[in-house]
Amino acid sequence: MRFLPSIITALTALTLTSCSTTTAEQYEATALTSTSRLVLYANDLTSQPQPRIETFANTSMLNRNGLKPTGAVVGPDDRGLWWPTLPPPPSVDEVEQRKRPQEEVGKPELVKDVKYFPDLWSG
Repeated sequence: MRFLPSIITALTALTLTSCSTTTAEQYEATALTSTSRLVLYANDLTSQPQPRIETFANTSMLNRNGLKPTGAVVGPDDRGLWWPTLPPPPSVDEVEQRKRPQEEVGKPELVKDVKYFPDLWSG
């Protein structure tokens, strides 16, 4: 009975050292970073729960394994992501053209988004 803790420790160490990391190496980390210029439209921007959203411009960039993608201008950020150039802001005329009668127009907003994808590595 005195040897039982030693045997358990030895078996645990043997099991842990025999584990392989080949599964982790078959995947690569992929993220799509995007930045969009949005404008909210509503009959009452302060009280309407779901305003209409119009997207005017969008830029995106595919990140793989933290490597700097071609064309990246910002990064890496605190999460290791790279970002493309900012999309141009909409002109006043563009914003007004999409306005419906009786609607108010919000200020153009810059929105950043990240989508993560687990990819099977084919290498």
